Amino acid sequence: MDDRARGEDAAARDLAARQAGFVDARARREFIQLALAAFLVSFMYSHAALLAVVFEREGFDLHDTGLLLSLYAAPVVLFTFLSGAVSARIGVLGSCRVAVALMLVGFFSLRYTADAFWPALASRLTQGAGQGLLLASFVTYGQSRLNARRFVYLIALFSSMFALAQAFAPPFGALMLNAFGAPAMFLAGAAPAALAFALTFGLRDIPRPAEGRGLDLRTALRRSRPASLGAVFVNGAMFSFTASFLAALLEARAVPIGCFFFASTTTLFASRFLAMGVFETFDRRLLVAGGFVAQGASFALVAAAGLSWLIVVAGVLFGAGYSVVYPVLSAAVSAGLDPAERAGPQAIFNTAFNVGIFFTPYPTALLIGWFGYGATAFSLAALAFLSAGALAAWALARPGARPA
Repeated sequence: MDDRARGEDAAARDLAARQAGFVDARARREFIQLALAAFLVSFMYSHAALLAVVFEREGFDLHDTGLLLSLYAAPVVLFTFLSGAVSARIGVLGSCRVAVALMLVGFFSLRYTADAFWPALASRLTQGAGQGLLLASFVTYGQSRLNARRFVYLIALFSSMFALAQAFAPPFGALMLNAFGAPAMFLAGAAPAALAFALTFGLRDIPRPAEGRGLDLRTALRRSRPASLGAVFVNGAMFSFTASFLAALLEARAVPIGCFFFASTTTLFASRFLAMGVFETFDRRLLVAGGFVAQGASFALVAAAGLSWLIVVAGVLFGAGYSVVYPVLSAAVSAGLDPAERAGPQAIFNTAFNVGIFFTPYPTALLIGWFGYGATAFSLAALAFLSAGALAAWALARPGARPA
């Protein structure tokens, strides 16, 4: 094939890629490659569901186990906030690599440190620093590979890779833990993350933001950004309740936990793969409002129902609502910005999300202690409905305004 024919073939592949939603043909491969890396590193991270078991077997009491699990939040939130500045210094792709490396070192080192509190805490804090850098840097890079044609749909698929591993890693980790012990579990869990680190190479980096724009608070907060930050905080708080307390609520009512979680996970992926292409044509404020209505209805049903099939319906509602909110808001935060300008706003956005996830369990626990699980679930449902009402009122009052 001569140079002219090769050039025409490359142009045809670039055109096909742009029509599919990517900036060029190479960007399609880079998007898929980093999405696979996201799945693999999340496969390792999802073993966190078993850490309480590991620490208990190592002889830690509940107080020390609680500290090892909860102090993880501090580096996650701090390094999420700093991820924009890190990307400005070493590049978004460099931030992706550092995130994976820190998570890998922190997790694998537990193979040797899990039997002593302070070394185990050092491992947890190292992994937490990587976790803080991970989401903002990966999503920023994934967005940079896309054009406006199918932006929301494709970034929804990309972000699904972080959740997909949760369906496979805990059962696999439990199998390794019970069959071969904790050292083998940490080794087997770290192997996919090592492959994820390798997959961050061979990709084109994106331009760094202008000097002094690392955190970029001004861009993150200007115009409609506070609405996105508030909404993603609420979304994080809703997810936090399901991750921290819903299992206990269902067990107290003798309802199988899988009724909710299998239904919600299945619906989340079905929604993002099958429906998000249609959803992205709607007003983003109404989309997010609809997501909050579904989540609120789910929590109200959980609070009032004790039958398994109704809990399945609640799981479907939560999965449908949760599948929409994060990718739509993430796309809104980046709307109108060049790829080099997105790292700072994504850092602030994901900080609000992580604050909702990691810092609401304590006040939620106080509410449960005072009023019980049902009343707490109703209060979170009310928060979701109020948030939905505010976004819907804004969309109806100002239909031409910039989305949330």
